[in-house]
Amino acid sequence: MATFLELKTRAISLINGPAVEDIIPALINQGVDEIAGGMLSTIADIITPPLPALFTVGTVKTDITQAFVDMPEDFHRSLKFAVKANGSEIDIANSFIEFTETNPSLNKAGSISEVIEHGKKFYYLNVPTVAEDVTLHYYRMPVKMVANSNVPDGIPLHLQMSLLVNFAVWKANEFIEDGLEGETPNTDKYKGYFLDALKTLELSIPDDTRSLELR
Repeated sequence: MATFLELKTRAISLINGPAVEDIIPALINQGVDEIAGGMLSTIADIITPPLPALFTVGTVKTDITQAFVDMPEDFHRSLKFAVKANGSEIDIANSFIEFTETNPSLNKAGSISEVIEHGKKFYYLNVPTVAEDVTLHYYRMPVKMVANSNVPDGIPLHLQMSLLVNFAVWKANEFIEDGLEGETPNTDKYKGYFLDALKTLELSIPDDTRSLELR
């Protein structure tokens, strides 16, 4: 498993140009965030899927005065499942427009029959008269690396170096080669290496997960 120190050391060793060592740690963490959050797919006109290792379960408590509450603090993307405290599953709407069609004012009281995540808010239809806990399945934010011994959160072991080192070197070379006329060889080279690794990552995630993440 690649440590933060190993990732930084490898990335810095591949950079030819003005000193950009200071931005490498941030670029490596940025790579984790972008991969986890979803990037343009290398295999179809979709967004790359969530990382399975970041799947988690959390709970929210509904409000009796409004039709939404904040999603859990660690929520990152893709609400997949919602269930009431009594064990009954709640339907998740396909879109926010669809969700609001039957009750645009979002003020109808009653038992919760449908939910959706929108803007990191958990919306529910209807507004319950008694606050209740709802259990959610979703993908959480990756934990940023700070200490040298930290390891990439959610990134598969066999792709940590090829994904994160190449991402950081690609982005560093964008800075180094900015303003150059004509070709940007190092930027293009390491971007290509990164995209090759990203394709491997995508193909390692089950088809049924990939197909849900449309652009």
